[in-house]
Amino acid sequence: MTAVRRVRTIDLENPFVDSFEGMVEILLIRHGEQKFFENIPLGQAYDAPLSELGQKQAEAVGRRLAPARLGRVYSSDMRRAYDTAKAIAVHHGMEPVVIPDLREIDLWQRAPQDKGLLDIYTREQLVEVYREVTRTRKHSAYPFCEDVDAFRQRVFRAMDRIIEESIGMRVAVVCHGGVINAILSDVFGSPFDHLVPVHHTSISVMRAADTRRVILTINDYSHVMPIQSSRSDLNA
Repeated sequence: MTAVRRVRTIDLENPFVDSFEGMVEILLIRHGEQKFFENIPLGQAYDAPLSELGQKQAEAVGRRLAPARLGRVYSSDMRRAYDTAKAIAVHHGMEPVVIPDLREIDLWQRAPQDKGLLDIYTREQLVEVYREVTRTRKHSAYPFCEDVDAFRQRVFRAMDRIIEESIGMRVAVVCHGGVINAILSDVFGSPFDHLVPVHHTSISVMRAADTRRVILTINDYSHVMPIQSSRSDLNA
């Protein structure tokens, strides 16, 4: 029986490697901009669809990755991620593989879902909530947040599955800012939940083999620059 060659860490880190034998390259892609409006009910906000700009961003990242030789395109089951994934997958003659565990963390899960934030807080109170989130860089600073440990566990479970079944490939994983930050935090051994303000349809590149994870690039959004010159605070 022939032993499987163990990939060297130096090869995992090499951006010019010509083969993914024994490893997987994962393009972590945030969905396009979602369609929000002021005081949107929390239940609608959690699974908001793409905005008009978000659709254009999805098309832009799809065009950029058209020559990328993707083996699979994965997606969370949230609409904005799935529609972004379809815009990528269409260039490769495939459909996205949906993994529900890639869903975004629900920062307001235990709040009334038929109400907007301004029905629950005054503007001054809401500012204080976000100041605490910025100070701590922790999801737990949100008073109604989903269980953070359970969120991280499901994200890592999804990534373990993707890595196991995609060795030898480059794959796209279209998900969410919180999901990408959870992965980055784990790889870098950070105690923070929020490391990088991940832009819509930005690409972060990770390589994986056995238990090793290497980050090559983070938050590359150059493909949206020709179509976007500003960002809405509401849809960040």
